[in-house]
Amino acid sequence: MLPKKGRKLPLWKGVLGGREIYARTIAELLRKEHGDSHRAIKQLMRQTDASERTVKHWLAGQHGPDTVYFLRLVVSSPVIRAFFLGLIESPLATPLTEAVDRIPLARARDAYASGEIAGGDTAAQGLKTDPNHVRKSDPKNVPDHFAFNKRQRWFLNRITEGRCDAKEIATAWTVSLKTARRDIAALKEAGLINYVGSRRKGRYRRIRE
Repeated sequence: MLPKKGRKLPLWKGVLGGREIYARTIAELLRKEHGDSHRAIKQLMRQTDASERTVKHWLAGQHGPDTVYFLRLVVSSPVIRAFFLGLIESPLATPLTEAVDRIPLARARDAYASGEIAGGDTAAQGLKTDPNHVRKSDPKNVPDHFAFNKRQRWFLNRITEGRCDAKEIATAWTVSLKTARRDIAALKEAGLINYVGSRRKGRYRRIRE
């Protein structure tokens, strides 16, 4: 409960009790993953699109990444992602009940799809420069669904919740049915999905996670 008088909020008693602790924690994690060389700075600049000065401040623990940069690190850094998952799965985290879990999950997936659209060419360029990226023209050699385009990743998430087909891809992403069907065909060829049931009432399902 907030105090009735004064401008100060009650002290946070959970993990990362202040900005200085947050900055030092992130600095330790980044140095653990990348070291503190000039090469590490360049790598973090590529991962987050932050300036050289900003990255140096992170590594020195002068201040931590703000929201956008932190989320980019969660996506691109295995160490930061593991740290983040450790926070939300800790005993101090407020547990989600089954009744409210599905709605936020669906909204999060929709937000992710919107973010992919907003990212546009930037996200596609990131895949092109990724040394681990496998071309879509060679789907049989793709190790998992993250090598596919944003429409295909969206489709894989959708079919875990219910029926979804080429028409939904075409409508959601404003592409032709031919393009949508080609996306689905690549997923089938890669062995990630199959079609079960009749032609009218059947559905696509994931073969493996």
